[in-house]
Amino acid sequence: MRSYIFGLLGLILFVNGCATKSESVLEKKILSPESVEIYDVSVNHMWRKINNGRTLLKDFPFVAYKPILDFNGKFSDQFYDKVDYRYKFSPLKDVDFWKLRTNPFMEDFVYVLPTWANEFKRVSNDLFSNIGYSYNLSSKEQEILKWWIGEGGILWIEGGIYSTRYDTFKKNGEIDKVAINAKIIDKSKNLNFLNRRIKTYIYKSKRIDAVNYETLKLTYKTKSKISYFYDIKDLQILTDNFLTADFMPKGDYLLESVKGKPLVSFVRYGKGGAVFLRPFEFQDKRFDGELLRWKLIFFLMNKMYLKDGAYQSVKDNFDNHKTITLHNLHFVYNSYQLLPKSIKLLRPIAQYLIANPNTKIKVEGNTDDIASRKYNNKLSKNRAKSVKKELIKMGISSTRIFTVGYGEDRPVATNKTAQGRTLNRRVDFIIIRK
Repeated sequence: MRSYIFGLLGLILFVNGCATKSESVLEKKILSPESVEIYDVSVNHMWRKINNGRTLLKDFPFVAYKPILDFNGKFSDQFYDKVDYRYKFSPLKDVDFWKLRTNPFMEDFVYVLPTWANEFKRVSNDLFSNIGYSYNLSSKEQEILKWWIGEGGILWIEGGIYSTRYDTFKKNGEIDKVAINAKIIDKSKNLNFLNRRIKTYIYKSKRIDAVNYETLKLTYKTKSKISYFYDIKDLQILTDNFLTADFMPKGDYLLESVKGKPLVSFVRYGKGGAVFLRPFEFQDKRFDGELLRWKLIFFLMNKMYLKDGAYQSVKDNFDNHKTITLHNLHFVYNSYQLLPKSIKLLRPIAQYLIANPNTKIKVEGNTDDIASRKYNNKLSKNRAKSVKKELIKMGISSTRIFTVGYGEDRPVATNKTAQGRTLNRRVDFIIIRK
């Protein structure tokens, strides 16, 4: 009996020894060379892979209510081949809010297109609620949508409400233009969106005869305070609607007309927000409507900052988003020391901090869930500290840089796939005081 007990204890010790050795090997493997992806926690990053770039245009959602039939885009094959299609989107009517509640990274964008006036339900002065009820969302679904925006989602709203030529008639059968006008004004006046006052732009087509109206054409020469949008020069609105009201809340005006009229507005809410724009023409190659939408997608997802050495891009991102996104930081084997090509990516951040001496930032390290929680916490802290060390070498005071390691506790994607783990291994740069 005694020999049996000793044999059993020996077996237990052997198994424990193997487990310890296995964990040690696994943790050593963590220190092998790898790409450390740096992502902005305020933005969702999910994959949408499309082999042929042009095929995406047939699905391109942010093009008002006009169908795409035979549209190939205004750019060369090289442009579409190089575009990084990493986003997920759905129209508001198709969103599964109960899945969104458990996985906020399921969608990057949820979009709302111009709404027919007869289907637009005005229940209050809050445009958010009005949109929700117009799409028959319950109060709980509206609550989830607002929470999702706060977690980093982007609500994309093109245009506002419109009327057809035949929405209201007099008793004698004639179109009642006065009643249509009153309906549009009543539904669009004195609105707010997330506590921001809304400016409504109303325009209508000219009558040709008792039934027909001219297609309305509005053109804009544009300007922006953000260098990323400097190449947006000309925009046009084409509409066959009788009357249209476009919403433009007070927010960060990403694009304006040369006369100072806001054309694209971004309203921040939590880590995300809502972008508003007029339903600009996108199929006419003389105008920049398609380019504007591409640029907005990448701007709002911080994808424009992948290019190295772009100080102005870093400045725009910090000024507008309070966060920064870099990619592909590499560390020396079995070390937390950054490789020279990764150090180079930090220089624009240092430039920004030198130009803004009162600004302080927080560097947050994150890992996937491989290895032990204790080890991951230490690994994430050391990664953040190594970034701070390089910024100090570039002339930034240590008192302006705070570091924290969250280990595996703040995933932005599933840890069950290699791709998800890559997204979770990241470092976030966040302005905490300006």
